[in-house]
Amino acid sequence: MERQSITFLKYISIIQRNTGRYFDLSLEADQIGSGQQFFLLRIAENEGITMYDLARIGSFDKGTVTKAVQKMVQQGYVRIEVDEYDKRVRHLYITEQARGLIERVYDLRDSWNAQITEGFTPEEREQVLHLLERMAKGSCDSLSKLIESKEEEK
Repeated sequence: MERQSITFLKYISIIQRNTGRYFDLSLEADQIGSGQQFFLLRIAENEGITMYDLARIGSFDKGTVTKAVQKMVQQGYVRIEVDEYDKRVRHLYITEQARGLIERVYDLRDSWNAQITEGFTPEEREQVLHLLERMAKGSCDSLSKLIESKEEEK
């Protein structure tokens, strides 16, 4: 059983690295990396989202979100507005310049999903998605428990 869990991690790692490389190469001309495309799409789907909520929905730390957002602001893809009631809160919006890029990222995602599931039946695609969702939830739950136990130790 231990060997099987290592195999899961091996293939998840390969898919993650290849996906990152695919987006890095495909978006090179736009000067946006594989990590930033996630944030760009979440901001586009949730105009006015705060940096805190962006970190929460993606399970990222604040530093990662801050760095990605700052780069997209410098590139003209995202703008930040300070909350009128709480000056510590920053709301994020995409710019007009980003709209074409966002459509391209969605197209690239669709293309990549089709490429990595080539030869799968629709049922197999659904099954893989369902299993990956369960694994992702399990990883989030397990990590939360570990973090809680570490905090209790302090």
